[in-house]
Amino acid sequence: MSTQPSKRQPLALLTSEDEAAIVCRYFSAFNRGEFDAVTALFAEEGSLYPPFEPPIVGRDAIAVYLDREADGMEASPHTVEVHPLADSRIQVDVRGKVTALVFNVNVAWQFMLTASGEIESVRVNLLASLEELLKIRPFAASLSEELVPGAGSRLD
Repeated sequence: MSTQPSKRQPLALLTSEDEAAIVCRYFSAFNRGEFDAVTALFAEEGSLYPPFEPPIVGRDAIAVYLDREADGMEASPHTVEVHPLADSRIQVDVRGKVTALVFNVNVAWQFMLTASGEIESVRVNLLASLEELLKIRPFAASLSEELVPGAGSRLD
């Protein structure tokens, strides 16, 4: 296990021997729509924290969620920072974009990897202004309703 300080680099520079190579496998399977392969990378009780939703816990629940919500999305990671932690876990911070049929948004992913090399959790944060978020059409009405009750009906 490396105890080197974190370093920022393009995701493509991670190798199969790198402690964070699992992150590359995550994005590769995600972009192929192979959500069973994505969920197999998680610890049994791993968690996915999607934007604006409660955590999705457990491989089966994550698979159902990805099948329903991520079909047709493409994640384009650009940079990665690897942070070895004192408790033998590894935090991997990735920045990039997610593209779907109706939107393109900057995203930050935070992966927590177990000492045994499984994904403990993934937090997905949208890096966008409220105006940009409101352009994400199916999502816009529910978001604006959360922020300003009654606003969702005024988006059309």
